[in-house]
Amino acid sequence: MSEKEKAQLNVFHWLVIAVSILGFLFYVVGSFLIQERFLLYLVGFFLVAASCYFSYKALEKISKNKQLIGGFWIALVISFFSFHFFSIIQAPDESSIHFLFRTFKGQSGKSTQANKDGIIEQFSPPKKARRDIKIIGIKTETIDKVQGQWPLHWKYYAQTIDLFQNSSNILFIDVFFLDPKPGQMELVENAAKGKPNVIVDYPIETSYGSKETIPDLSERQNILRKYKLKNVVDTEGAAWLLLAIPPVPSIARAVGGLGFANIRKEYGRPNRKMPLVTKLEKHGPNEETEYYPNIDLVALCKYYEVDVVEDTEVVMGRYVKIKNIPKKMITEIDLTTGNQIQRDLMAKPNMEREIVIPINEYGEMEINFEGGLYCFQDEELVEVAEEWTSEVLENYQKNIFLLAMYYATGSGTAEDTHLSPYGNMSGIEHHAHALNTVLNQNFLHHTTPFVNLMLFLVSGLAIAHFQSRYQVYVGFIALLVSVLGYFGIASYLFLQDWIVPLPSLLINLALVFVAITGYKILTEEENVKYIRNTFSKFVSQDVVNELLKDPNKIALGGARREITVFFSDVRGFTTLSEALTPEELVQLLNEYLSVMTDIIIELKGTIDKYMGDAIMAFWGAPVPLEEHAYYACVASVKQVLKLKELQENWKQRNLPSIDIGIGLNTGPAVVGNMGSSHRMDYTCMGDTVNLGSRLEGSNKMYGTKIIMSEYTYERVKDKVYARELDLVQVKGKTHPVRIYELLGLVNDEDMIKLIRPLSLAT
Repeated sequence: MSEKEKAQLNVFHWLVIAVSILGFLFYVVGSFLIQERFLLYLVGFFLVAASCYFSYKALEKISKNKQLIGGFWIALVISFFSFHFFSIIQAPDESSIHFLFRTFKGQSGKSTQANKDGIIEQFSPPKKARRDIKIIGIKTETIDKVQGQWPLHWKYYAQTIDLFQNSSNILFIDVFFLDPKPGQMELVENAAKGKPNVIVDYPIETSYGSKETIPDLSERQNILRKYKLKNVVDTEGAAWLLLAIPPVPSIARAVGGLGFANIRKEYGRPNRKMPLVTKLEKHGPNEETEYYPNIDLVALCKYYEVDVVEDTEVVMGRYVKIKNIPKKMITEIDLTTGNQIQRDLMAKPNMEREIVIPINEYGEMEINFEGGLYCFQDEELVEVAEEWTSEVLENYQKNIFLLAMYYATGSGTAEDTHLSPYGNMSGIEHHAHALNTVLNQNFLHHTTPFVNLMLFLVSGLAIAHFQSRYQVYVGFIALLVSVLGYFGIASYLFLQDWIVPLPSLLINLALVFVAITGYKILTEEENVKYIRNTFSKFVSQDVVNELLKDPNKIALGGARREITVFFSDVRGFTTLSEALTPEELVQLLNEYLSVMTDIIIELKGTIDKYMGDAIMAFWGAPVPLEEHAYYACVASVKQVLKLKELQENWKQRNLPSIDIGIGLNTGPAVVGNMGSSHRMDYTCMGDTVNLGSRLEGSNKMYGTKIIMSEYTYERVKDKVYARELDLVQVKGKTHPVRIYELLGLVNDEDMIKLIRPLSLAT
């Protein structure tokens, strides 16, 4: 490949990577930073998806560490698409929130215990379940007291309402007064007059079916418009309800407030949300869009003594703000000490005297359940209606009483339960927990989508780092520690009212781990094949095994190493070739080269190349060898001794005898794969190599068999017998080099001992 072609290829690689990065930026900006940029989001997602494979191939060409860059890229791609998938399929994270509620927020507010009189129930609410929220329940006991009469006579509601004359307490009635009942509705109307803290709910239907069946619907809706919200900003609101059906006009006019009571159910999912505001499209007299508060928001405004229309601000998809809350103190009894204490009307007072409630596009707030069923004190309706007096109610100050169905069973009774994180829970308890959330100002907060994406990417890259750089078991330990650590962090944050993605992120980590493990297996197989093919013929098997343990020991691009180079050559080769036929010459050389090669390999040397009758080898690479100079000396001495045995054998076979010269030099050299893109060899280059070659040729001048440089001698002088030959000036060297003849080893047993398998710490 020409330099021009290489440059063009590099430009293409960087262009592909730039497209992928640009796509990611489009995706982030379109998804998280700019509203209503769906097209930008789609373009970004498409660019990232389309460029994934090509970006990986480009990075693979540019990077020297294939496994690391491959692992990082796999982690990025899987984490990106996992985040995108789980952003759409939210079921795993939603299930984990239910699990966290059940695990950390307790179960029931009632416990049972046995004593000598039998089983008794004990009310033991969670610490953060407010005592000023109480339920007046229509129970099974209620149905028994009225001898199975259903629906209940409205006199019980009227009698209860009568108790709230001049009371600071709030009565929240979750009963639909929709059908005119002469003789009954007058009781409720008369009882409700002059009691501003009595509020009633109504349904909003999801169809227009009742529009023609209720003759006075327009009148009812005109009364309802008294509570229509006006301080509303809507950029991303969603309508899910259509037609409001307020109570009969006489009751609607008499009560102190009206609020809808619907809960939006998602199929198969427990309810964790309470809609505070709803958007009704084409609902007004001129088919304009209208916004109405639910009964919880009306009750909260009554509690904080502000007007639900004038003192609320709504931004659909973001928040409901209750403003202008008076600075007022409430006197109550401390349940732990029995002393009277004063507290602010707000649980967490601020200078602005306002509460900001996060809502989604449907106007729903998230309910921060403080426990399961029965977390709030409850009373039975008939008992309250017939036995309580205004004096009893005076014992309570600023309490919210919720009158509703409460686990009543009996013929014809209405069932009002919704699935919650704790199983089926009465509808009024959903409202109670929603009120509890706002009054405590313990709102649940979610990390932003951008933060979640960063969590996916960073955690995936962390796993990729361990998987790519260390063995699989280290990566598995890192994965296990990450999973346990993140679960602990997520649990702690949940207790601080923060929700982070949990199972989706853990699933992503597992996918990254499995994918990189598979990739690692494939690339390691490729590395194993490469190492075996490249080195098995030139180094010993235990050197190959060391390389397979850590392929990074191979400098694929060339690295500077200290090595000892070895050159040997046959003396009188020309005369030898004239005395033998070509077949005999080849057989003789092969016999010689085989023996000499075996000695080099078994003593941890690396065969570089054969140059006719000459051998080039080196020690110290690809696997570092601390005593590479001594190994080279031992191999050289052993070759000379082995050559004597070969010469005896050749003499007996009437073959000419050959002799050799060996040159050894130690020093730095560049070692690695070198050559062209079509053919590469693992070799070494540099002045060290050149000097070793010249020393081999010097044997003829000095009549010796093995010559080594002063650099080799200094490393082995205590282990060999040698004599100084000369001080020579070598071409390319500024200073002369002292050379020595290698005569033998101090310990001949090393020729056997050094054959043992390698045990190297690198």
